[in-house]
Amino acid sequence: MVMSTIIQDNYLLTLPVALPFPGAVRVHPGQAVEVGDVIAEAIMPKKYQVFDVLNQFRIREAQLEGCIKRLAGEEVQRGDVIAKKPGLFSRFFRAPEDGKVVAVRDGRVTLAMGEKTIQAISPIAGTIGELLPGMGAVVVASGLRYRGNWGNGKVAIGYLHHLDEISESRLETTENTIVFFDGTITLKELLAIQKAGADGAVVTALDPSGVSSYQDLDLPLVSLLGFGWAQLDPFSRSIIENLESKQVYLVARGTADDQKPELFQPASDAQAAALFEEAEEPLIGQTVRLLGQLYFGSVGKVVQAPEKRQQLPSGMQSQVVAVEREDGSVIRVPVENIEKLTN
Repeated sequence: MVMSTIIQDNYLLTLPVALPFPGAVRVHPGQAVEVGDVIAEAIMPKKYQVFDVLNQFRIREAQLEGCIKRLAGEEVQRGDVIAKKPGLFSRFFRAPEDGKVVAVRDGRVTLAMGEKTIQAISPIAGTIGELLPGMGAVVVASGLRYRGNWGNGKVAIGYLHHLDEISESRLETTENTIVFFDGTITLKELLAIQKAGADGAVVTALDPSGVSSYQDLDLPLVSLLGFGWAQLDPFSRSIIENLESKQVYLVARGTADDQKPELFQPASDAQAAALFEEAEEPLIGQTVRLLGQLYFGSVGKVVQAPEKRQQLPSGMQSQVVAVEREDGSVIRVPVENIEKLTN
């Protein structure tokens, strides 16, 4: 059995930052990112509207096909007729806003209207170590790690502040800090820390009687030992006390994650950058295989690779490269649709 080190210097913190659904990744391997940088984003409809043609028009199913005037996938503008009931007293269903018909099913028409942008934002500073195609990337940072045993799944960044007792006067100093408390803490005390404006909390242990409520706290929380009544050993305590007033990351991975939660002090930018000393090779001149239709599987060389991203007919944005195929034709394709054959 391999034992995991609790306290470790020169440790590589890896944190996946991803969208909840596919979108466009905005970073590349080896890129340095700061807190708040956009890792990936997706454009989604702002709202949906469902119109029940059968019930609203009071028609039979056999009449449905003649009533619906737009098909799934069609773009519509405000006021466009989506469905019409013919007869002496005609009735109409018009698009209330610009949008798109996304479904026509079971006598119902579903419209998607407006746009909203969903972004995956990096909660820490580091270097892009790996892309998660269509979803995001893994951010890597180097530094000192103290491994915990339980977290509530949230992430915080701030300056560590040692809290020796939970009292009104002591809580006045906790705003915009990550609090460290050596001892067993209760749910009531954590709520007081949250109310005082702390960015997060790392504690020795949690009162077992509140086990069902800690997960729901808005406060990012890591318990170093888990649940019970305990204090840290002198060596462990000294390590954390040396982090007083220093910037730390609280990566409170939950019980469903493969890795344990961590209290992490980032090293200098130079140390993190050294993880990716090899420069990314330029695309121009690379022999590549095409993945997208209509040229799936064919081979060519990249002859142009502008860095500026372009909007594709699908609405996504991507870097578009020019590839000269073996038959001499030159086509333009997004980088997501090519793969390098050789270096």
